[in-house]
Amino acid sequence: MESRLLVVLMIMLVGNLYWWHRYRQAQANDNIDGREREEQLNQLQDHWVQFTCVAIIIIMLLAPLAYAVLKSGT
Repeated sequence: MESRLLVVLMIMLVGNLYWWHRYRQAQANDNIDGREREEQLNQLQDHWVQFTCVAIIIIMLLAPLAYAVLKSGT
């Protein structure tokens, strides 16, 4: 069970790095005007927050289970 929690934490880390990379790419994009860039950045921020919230909820659900498995093993 603790390996599942570790996998979820790694997915959260990799996912946040992915959204950070996409956000930085949108910031550096000179092919679009300022208003369109702001809309794109806001949309990316929304997706980033949604991803992070879901990852945190999954971690919160798995953490007590992982703790119970670790506790029962001793």
